[in-house]
Amino acid sequence: MTRTISQSIKKDNGTTRNIIIEPVMTQSANDKLDLTGIYTLYKDTDKQKMDLLEIQEIAPEIGESKPLLDDKNNPDFLGQIIFKNDGSEWQYIKGSLSINELEQIVSFIQNTHSQN
Repeated sequence: MTRTISQSIKKDNGTTRNIIIEPVMTQSANDKLDLTGIYTLYKDTDKQKMDLLEIQEIAPEIGESKPLLDDKNNPDFLGQIIFKNDGSEWQYIKGSLSINELEQIVSFIQNTHSQN
């Protein structure tokens, strides 16, 4: 998965929740973007499509972008999933999702990779 996507998961209480899954990329020497195996998770609205301008606020003055909110101060931050050993093992850090919610997200990411 090489782009940010919104995915719906079922919470432990049976309701659904939309999660933004953002792959962390690194730029290689040949200017190609490579996956790091790290995915940052954020709360999403009920909308199925997210526009970058809705995530990053832009100041009214042209060219003056407000600084990004760091994850530890972002109330929508839900943690990170780090895949190891070719995606067969994973670790969840800095978040509050349940194991059931995490397994749904991990399964989605793994299925997305197997289709590519």
